[in-house]
Amino acid sequence: MTHPELVLRAEQAVIGAALRDRQRLDDIAYLTPDRMAHPTHRALMAALIESRTSAPTASAAHLPELIAQRTAISGANADYLRRLADAAPQPRNIASYARMVQEAAVRRDLALHVDRLRTTAPGLRGPDPVLDRLAQAMRRTEQTVPVARINEPAPAPYEPRARTSGEQEVRVDVRLERQDAVLAELLQHPEQVREVGSWLYPEVFEEGPRREVYEAIVVVAERGEPVDQLTVEWEVYQQDPQAYEVTVEVNVEERPDYLARLAATAVVVGTAIDLSGEMMADDIRTKLATDFANTADVTARTPAAEPKTSLDVRTTTPTVRVEPAPLLQPPPVQQTPTIQPNVRP
Repeated sequence: MTHPELVLRAEQAVIGAALRDRQRLDDIAYLTPDRMAHPTHRALMAALIESRTSAPTASAAHLPELIAQRTAISGANADYLRRLADAAPQPRNIASYARMVQEAAVRRDLALHVDRLRTTAPGLRGPDPVLDRLAQAMRRTEQTVPVARINEPAPAPYEPRARTSGEQEVRVDVRLERQDAVLAELLQHPEQVREVGSWLYPEVFEEGPRREVYEAIVVVAERGEPVDQLTVEWEVYQQDPQAYEVTVEVNVEERPDYLARLAATAVVVGTAIDLSGEMMADDIRTKLATDFANTADVTARTPAAEPKTSLDVRTTTPTVRVEPAPLLQPPPVQQTPTIQPNVRP
């Protein structure tokens, strides 16, 4: 299922983007007001769609007052609608937010059908084991479906949890600060994802939220969707709904929203490439040092590798004895005959 808070944020992103640029509703003509989970959002969405024909010339500055008058919802006045518009991400990304809303609505419909089947035929197992397992999974997670009643107040516009004054910060090491800087730039400047994501593998990041956020950024970018705080957090939740905690401990008492902190971190465009190269170099050096240490430890512990004090090598094959070649002697010197004189007495 989908986290209720993320569903409300996606619906507010759609409404806020439409308030800032009403022409963007053409990009999400398939999204009808009944797909919204909260009744306030359903009424606001219907009023926005209707205003395109009843007040086509209304400007974005005057639109909050117009929608507030038509809906007359307690708590959803013009100031509330302006806060929705200010908190909304980029209007050009409205199609991605609408896809999230539609996905959550489909999951709610599935959960509703599962509940009806369970009520009409309790304990009856279906003939298809795959569908049976799907129904069981839906039952386990259906309590997270956001179901709002008509008398519920309008949900407050999303605001990242800010630190309170006096909180004691915990300094993280340089390695983690470098990882946070890379993630902050990729989140704020998604055009860097295509180059960095092609060679920077996720294992370079610390296991946990940092690695999950990087993997989500790469997946969202590969799908061709806009990379921002909401789309990345939605993808992080889809990766592991049971362990959904996009937070990193940076102070003693509380854990502010990690993605919001990354989105507000001051970065220099282009530093992600340099920092990523340094991270990979450090990771490779660490792995090489670990592999060398493990190899040396295994070699030292292997009895066969220990040197022997004496070697007793015996061979059973007879050794052929090779006689050395005789030394070459110089040729004999020929004796010159001595001629004796023939002396007669």
